[in-house]
Amino acid sequence: MNDTVELWGFLSDDVEAAREEVERLLGVRFRLYESETIGPYLFAELDQPEADLTLRPNVDADFDEEVDDPEEACAEPDFPDFGVLLYVERKAPGPPGEGRLAALGQAAQLLVTE
Repeated sequence: MNDTVELWGFLSDDVEAAREEVERLLGVRFRLYESETIGPYLFAELDQPEADLTLRPNVDADFDEEVDDPEEACAEPDFPDFGVLLYVERKAPGPPGEGRLAALGQAAQLLVTE
């Protein structure tokens, strides 16, 4: 089975507000993690549809605001207007944004499905 990844974007830079909204809409609880490759991120598991959720700022972990070009700051440069990103790694087949994930449309925009 191939996993599907949905990328959702929030038009705000406020990761905490996005966390609260996703927790409310999907009934999950995020845990904070740190990664050398993506920086700090929040992780939760969702049932029905079964999926892993990764919430993070749209900032490249290697970006240094003192020396790097601000135009190269985004982790997802195709979506610079979205300050917070939610990656949904679906473990079961189905259309994008189906089931409980449909509630995300109240707060975020589905940007890409791979």
